[in-house]
Amino acid sequence: MFKKSSNYKKVLLVCLIIFSTLFFSSCSSSLDAFDGDSVMVFKNVNVIPMNTERVLKNYNVIINDGKIVKLGKAWKTRVPKNATVIDGKGKFLTPGLIDMHVHIWLDDELELYLANGVTGVRDMFGNFGRLSMKKKIQEGKILGPRLYVASPIIDGDPPYWDGSTVITNPDDAEKYVKSYKEMGYDFIKIYEGLTNDVYDAIIEAAKKEDIPVVGHIPSSVGIEKALQAGQKSIEHLDKYTDSEDLYNMTIDNNVWNCPTIVLYTNRILPLLGEKVAGIEYVDPRSVSIWGVRMGLPRGSAEEYVKSNQYIADSLPQESIESYVERVKSIIEESKTVTKNLYDRGGRILLGTDTNNPFIVPGFSIHDELFNLVEAGLTPYEAIKAGTYDAAEFLNILEEAGTVEENKNADLVLLDGNPLDDIANMKKIEGVMLMGRWISKSEIDDMLNSRLEEYGRKAN
Repeated sequence: MFKKSSNYKKVLLVCLIIFSTLFFSSCSSSLDAFDGDSVMVFKNVNVIPMNTERVLKNYNVIINDGKIVKLGKAWKTRVPKNATVIDGKGKFLTPGLIDMHVHIWLDDELELYLANGVTGVRDMFGNFGRLSMKKKIQEGKILGPRLYVASPIIDGDPPYWDGSTVITNPDDAEKYVKSYKEMGYDFIKIYEGLTNDVYDAIIEAAKKEDIPVVGHIPSSVGIEKALQAGQKSIEHLDKYTDSEDLYNMTIDNNVWNCPTIVLYTNRILPLLGEKVAGIEYVDPRSVSIWGVRMGLPRGSAEEYVKSNQYIADSLPQESIESYVERVKSIIEESKTVTKNLYDRGGRILLGTDTNNPFIVPGFSIHDELFNLVEAGLTPYEAIKAGTYDAAEFLNILEEAGTVEENKNADLVLLDGNPLDDIANMKKIEGVMLMGRWISKSEIDDMLNSRLEEYGRKAN
């Protein structure tokens, strides 16, 4: 009996050895295909995948040809030969953020997004220049976040913004919608001044062409009709009040909202003598335009970059106080609606409305994350609005929005867990876009070169 048991154990041991050899050789051979100096590895990193609220501790994440090809426990995931290794010990890896409401003005803004972990943006006032930029980014000719472009704004007569497409005849809607789809725009952007019948015609044409309609709610239409018409996203919580009926209609019709609370919080900072994060890195041309749009004294916006108190000192105190109080009430209402809508199952997107006055490209995404958390979302929920949820809205969830195998290698390495404190999203150690690694030292050099060019100092 003893002898039989001993033989059994020997056979079992041999089987285990054979299985282990086959298993690890199989793992090894599967990684051999990625051996080479084009492969990059985040070694021993804590992964925040964003498909659920969890941290995968001490993982190796292998990147090849712009994709995540392997993700596994560090102790059993071999680092391929000749791979470039990025030490992730004690650090956290998240998907890159997608800012779902921006207005790009200048090419040099793109690097500010990347410096802040933003690897995708939805530009909400498209033109041929933006389509060309999108193509160049896709082809790797310029370095910038992945670009999703809305059509030129479609508005009534007179349009609110120069450069808008004016439609006053419903019969013209299909022509423009079809044309913009063929040009390569990803959305149809609508605005306040459309008439009811033109709005209806645009919605129907967009359904026919299978292109989403996004933007504001025309005053002639009203929020209840817009929620039921088929508009995919509403910007800035346009025309919302704290209403259970509106929340239910929003959820029932699967309408997304992009609150852009930072549009209001940052606008009043200069009037309070407080700093807008990252403003010293903004091109002076943009800063000047911001000042004009705010109706500020000539040159005061640029002076604000150097002296936070300047704008507050240059305007009558009573004007500042009344304006600030009005904006603060909008901020509080926006936070209330955002939280109540989200708690009931409403879909929220992370967006900033950059380049409105004092909404800094890239930097403002962290202000908006803070606003969402202050409104009552958890850090995970706030980050999800700019990763998983943004990818779902854009219909790219199969390739983006999470840290998983076969997804795009658009990633951010952080020196702190953002699920514990949303401020840790700013502790960026490096950014990966399409598999290209941008280290913290590269980011710092880029920001410092802007200060030198603009004759400014870091605030």
